[in-house]
Amino acid sequence: MLYMLSELCCTTCDNLPVCMPCTYGEHQGHNLKEVTSLAKIQREMLRAKVVDLMQYKKKAYKMQEEIRKTKGKLDQNVNKEELKAQETLGAEEKRIKEEIRNAEEELKRKQAELEGEVKAKTSTRKKDLKKKMKKLREEYELICEEERREVKASFKKLQEENKRGTERLQEGLCVLNNEIKELLTSLKTQKAEQARKIDELSDHFGGIVKRFETVTKTVDCIHAAENDWADVQCIPDVCKAIDLLREDGKKGSTGLENLSSVKVRGLSPAVTVRRKAGISEGVESVIDLPSVGRGWYINDITANKDGSIAVIGNASPDQTHLTVINMRGDLLQQKVISISNPFCSHKCSFLTQSQIAIKYGADELGIYDMRDQSLKLATVRDVMINWPSNQRVDSVTTDPTNGNIIVGCDNRNVYVLNNQLKHIKTITLPAGIKYAAHIAMHEGALLVRPFAATVHGTASQVKYEFTKPNIGGHDRWSESVCTDQNGYVYMLWRDGRISVIVQYSRDGGQIEMMREVDGYRNILSMTSVQTNQGEKVLLGNWRPAQILVYGLV
Repeated sequence: MLYMLSELCCTTCDNLPVCMPCTYGEHQGHNLKEVTSLAKIQREMLRAKVVDLMQYKKKAYKMQEEIRKTKGKLDQNVNKEELKAQETLGAEEKRIKEEIRNAEEELKRKQAELEGEVKAKTSTRKKDLKKKMKKLREEYELICEEERREVKASFKKLQEENKRGTERLQEGLCVLNNEIKELLTSLKTQKAEQARKIDELSDHFGGIVKRFETVTKTVDCIHAAENDWADVQCIPDVCKAIDLLREDGKKGSTGLENLSSVKVRGLSPAVTVRRKAGISEGVESVIDLPSVGRGWYINDITANKDGSIAVIGNASPDQTHLTVINMRGDLLQQKVISISNPFCSHKCSFLTQSQIAIKYGADELGIYDMRDQSLKLATVRDVMINWPSNQRVDSVTTDPTNGNIIVGCDNRNVYVLNNQLKHIKTITLPAGIKYAAHIAMHEGALLVRPFAATVHGTASQVKYEFTKPNIGGHDRWSESVCTDQNGYVYMLWRDGRISVIVQYSRDGGQIEMMREVDGYRNILSMTSVQTNQGEKVLLGNWRPAQILVYGLV
């Protein structure tokens, strides 16, 4: 309602109505107009603008027509150009496809030309290669045929070996069966004999008991009667009866403990299928002997089934030592023995799990018992009658199957002793054997370089001969011999510089494997031992006192 009260307008404030008081207030200094005159001026200005606008109205209608025509021409031109572009695209597409087809045909042509050129270049080489391939194929067929023949021959050998092994197993089973029958018959006979003796002893003591009761009653009567004349007449006879009764009682009581036992002859070793084991390429470990004194040596080595190892050697000019250790080199037992001759060899061999047969000094023998550490000693002159004065003991081994000790000399004589060092028999080795320096028992035969000889009776015969290894053209000699649990034979060969372990087949006729011992020049002895890690071959190094361990794999 302000414009109804106002007569002025403020052009500065967009023709805002202004009352009188405001001319001194917020609109003071503004451009104020009387509303009537200002309206008149505004109307005149509007009419001028409308006249001017009407001049452009015709132009605007005309421009719309021109726009419609221009739009139509645009559509025509665009359609024309689109048609032209499509025609051009079709023509170009046709041309390009033609060029692509021509290029592909040209590529194929050039490929064919290239293949022809390359084939022409390689034709000669291909022909040569075909000839070579034909030759190689022929060689390949020859190799295959050779392989087939070799496999057939080797398999035939394996069949023969398997046949022999089977026959040996059957023979062993037959022998074992016969031995068991003999054993059962022997046990039956012994039982009957022992039962007869026990019955006789029972009858004997039954009579003694009756006599004892009679004497007891007689004594009671004498004590009860107290008749002096009767006593002096009867008591001497009663005392004689008592003494006789005591003597008869003693006679019957001896040997009673033996009547409950029977003698059982040992059975032949169990026959098993044997498999070949190879020797490890190098030394698996070295066992030092810290318990051995300084300057002590190893002349020989042996081991039992429990893994205990015994070594023997010089301890001083007048002493030798027998030392028992385990695979770790821990000292188990040790015995120092006085000797008369320090320049003689020392030998040892397990007789049982706890007894070791030894040879030391010039002609001394002994049996060391690990159970009580006792040592039974004897000289060969104590054991053998008419021992030749110029004969020397060179070696000792054992036959655990029969419980015997075998003594080898510096000639063809071999002496068999029992486990009490009592002489059983003397065996004369075949003429081809000069002396028994290094010996071992193997499947009932005596291994003595370079032969295996029989030990039945007193005249020995050669069973087979070992092949001497030829290494580097040097002349070698065997230093020691042992066997493994599968029946393979191992010999230590030396030439003064190098030691070689040679594994032989079970019949000694074939060398299965050889291993040169590097870095050790004083290897004198060898044995085998069963451990938790399998069977091992042990080499005794003379000086320094060490044991070299080789695996059988």
